[in-house]
Amino acid sequence: MKKEEKKVMIQEISNILKTFESISLLFVNFKKIKGKDVANLRKKFRKDGITYRVLKTDLLRIAARDTGMDIDPAVFKGHVAMAITSGEPSELAKRFVELKDSEENTMFDIKGGFVEGKWLTATQIVELSKLPPKSVLVGKLLYLVKSPISRLVTVLLKPERDFVTVLSQIKDKKEQLSAA
Repeated sequence: MKKEEKKVMIQEISNILKTFESISLLFVNFKKIKGKDVANLRKKFRKDGITYRVLKTDLLRIAARDTGMDIDPAVFKGHVAMAITSGEPSELAKRFVELKDSEENTMFDIKGGFVEGKWLTATQIVELSKLPPKSVLVGKLLYLVKSPISRLVTVLLKPERDFVTVLSQIKDKKEQLSAA
């Protein structure tokens, strides 16, 4: 790779790293992957809004240093690829944990990554993969907040509803007596 190409590559990686607060970024160690498998994975990833890119560790180290990123030194050992998405972080984590845990072909080891600007270890990313998407969590939270208020309103309206029911029964009883 020529020096100019390396500079361009470092600049591209730096630009990605600068946006780490608005994207989810995962570093993985790929192993035992054939070229056709990578091509198929990239197609699947693209459909889901995930960009997968193999990096040279030295270029990543230089880009991280230039941007002032605090990346775990273990990321720079062995082969490294970067998966990027602006979508749901838990979905990105799920995809790579599934590939990591695949019984027939373990393709990846997760090294770590950034989610909403915060560095997560491989263990934390596995835990993140177990969570439902953010929209589901927000929905559950709203339900939990709304539920006690709804119950309070129901309890407060019950005496009035009972009073109206009693009055209605008295009216019906009087109508029956006057008709008889």
